[in-house]
Amino acid sequence: MFNSLRFRLILSYLLVVVVSILIIGLALLVFLRSNAGIERLDYIRLGEISRTIARTYQIPRNADVAVLSDLAPKIAADNDVRVIFVDRAGRALVDSDVLTGQAPPNDIPQLEFNAAAVDRGLVRDSARAAWVYLAAAGAQSETRLVVLKPRTGPIQFLLENFLAPLLQAACVGIGLSVIMALLITYSITRPVRKLSEAASAVAHGNLDQTVPVSGPTELHSLAQSFNDMIARVRASQQAQRDFVANVSHELKTPLTSIQGFSQAILDGTAADPDSVGRAAHIINDEASRMRRLVDGLLDLARLDAGQSALQRVPIELTAVLHSVIEKLTLRANEKNITLRVDIQPLPTVVADGDRLAQVFTNLLDNALKHTPGGGNVTLSAQAASGVVTVAVSDTGAGIPANDLSRIFERFYRVDKSRAAGQGYGIGLAITKEIVKAHGGTIKAESVVGLGTKFSVQLPVAQSGDTTVARRRKG
Repeated sequence: MFNSLRFRLILSYLLVVVVSILIIGLALLVFLRSNAGIERLDYIRLGEISRTIARTYQIPRNADVAVLSDLAPKIAADNDVRVIFVDRAGRALVDSDVLTGQAPPNDIPQLEFNAAAVDRGLVRDSARAAWVYLAAAGAQSETRLVVLKPRTGPIQFLLENFLAPLLQAACVGIGLSVIMALLITYSITRPVRKLSEAASAVAHGNLDQTVPVSGPTELHSLAQSFNDMIARVRASQQAQRDFVANVSHELKTPLTSIQGFSQAILDGTAADPDSVGRAAHIINDEASRMRRLVDGLLDLARLDAGQSALQRVPIELTAVLHSVIEKLTLRANEKNITLRVDIQPLPTVVADGDRLAQVFTNLLDNALKHTPGGGNVTLSAQAASGVVTVAVSDTGAGIPANDLSRIFERFYRVDKSRAAGQGYGIGLAITKEIVKAHGGTIKAESVVGLGTKFSVQLPVAQSGDTTVARRRKG
């Protein structure tokens, strides 16, 4: 409970309310310490007490000390003040605190009347700043009654006048904060709880999970990221299943041929030298086919894991492209395909020349494979804004839009526009990984009936280029 998000949110609201009230109280205390209003209120209270004493008690004008000694304690007790009778010179005649034993005889204040405001009865004693003095009788009386009361301090004033309102405000604030905290925590924890339940289900193998994309921006983003993650996990698992199925299918055909013809040799079905030679030739071809498939899979796995080291050195890409063109020119002539070349001046790039030759050979080989006789295959290259773009386009049948986004997947082949059985469907996947390892990108564009274009973009030489392939992400 104490570690739950809901409890912590509610506790945070309560702490905010309590701290706010404490800050208000401290601010009031600071304000009161620098404000003379408290002293004015003390004088007002003493004035009311003085008037009450004047109305209630008949104080003789020339009373002797004995009479004043009887009156002083009574007046002091009835009005909760200290009472001192003084003569016209300001000398103390009777002190209620001395008479009742609350103060020693030598502790009688030395009073001084304010001559400028004597009619108002203002009295002071500079040695006792903690007290407030007020004379109850006018200047014409032979005997003056002075009432004294300790000054009200800021803390005392705050406790007497603001404690109750502050406590009431605290109760109301805490009550409202609990209600608001419950509402807000429910709105926040509900999507978090759903996300937690979905994550728990995924941990137990149930990938058919999505969470509502709602709530504050952060939770909205978290839910969207979770849904995207689950979609990618599902796609990855499906890709793994497809991968295993495709590998099994691709290996099954040559293994069946190898097993069949080897069995024919063993049981004597292929007895004559011609039959044995033909069977051995087929076995060798199928074994070579399996070897190429396994080599391609291992190459792809190393590229995926970032374990395929690229020998990245400054190379002339123009020379690499011309070398690839030269190797495929004869094949293009045999198929009556025009191989066009448009290579603009290119800067030096830091790359693995053999790997790039593999990329462009694969792209040109595919273009020649799927372009009918009399068609055109074009290789173009140019540089702009620190990027070299190499494009291979053909005038073949093209790739349907539904298939175009999947052509870089392993073992994916477009049967409608690519003849089945030609290749394993991993060439473009390897091509893409090599381009990514060089920090580049590859994309395909196609229009059914008009042809296909592959574009490879590679960064030019940079001072910080390394020689190791970057690990594949996402």
